[in-house]
Amino acid sequence: MRTVELRRHAERDGDEDLTPRGLAQALRARETLALPYDAYHVSPAKRARLTMAAFGIEDATVEERIAPRPKPPFARFGSRHKELMAAGMDHVSAWFAIPGCVPMLLENGRTALAGVLAIAAKLPDGARALAVSHGGTIEPLAVAATGRSFEDLFGRRELGYCEGIRATVRDGSLRDVEVVRLRR
Repeated sequence: MRTVELRRHAERDGDEDLTPRGLAQALRARETLALPYDAYHVSPAKRARLTMAAFGIEDATVEERIAPRPKPPFARFGSRHKELMAAGMDHVSAWFAIPGCVPMLLENGRTALAGVLAIAAKLPDGARALAVSHGGTIEPLAVAATGRSFEDLFGRRELGYCEGIRATVRDGSLRDVEVVRLRR
């Protein structure tokens, strides 16, 4: 058995730097991590690398498959997404509420799952890895891997900054997903 814990990056600004609030989020989340892990991985996005650095890890390996979801395929649903958000839904919940987006989300989730399985495959039995990824990547991964609905896994709320999942991998397959929420 191997465990890969994925955490969403901390709050960032338009330049991809962590905001002061984001830095505080990452420092608070660090207290919930079972450091040290046997391996560390990040999305190629700057905000993921900076969050991992705020966790105290400077030498993480980049895993392309846990990157943010590509935006262009979702653009045609932008106006409906904005309507749902204006009605009170969060960003990721709104994407999952649009039937035409769900197949694309699941495709992205399967890509991220392949990244998690590749991370796990490099670990010795019993080892653990920590990875920093993105909201809108982690949730679809969990849905695609478990076959459970977004609402069943996450309620009606996307992962907050520095929240995530703990994925248990056995015999090359994801066997369990535990949602990791932070106290507010």
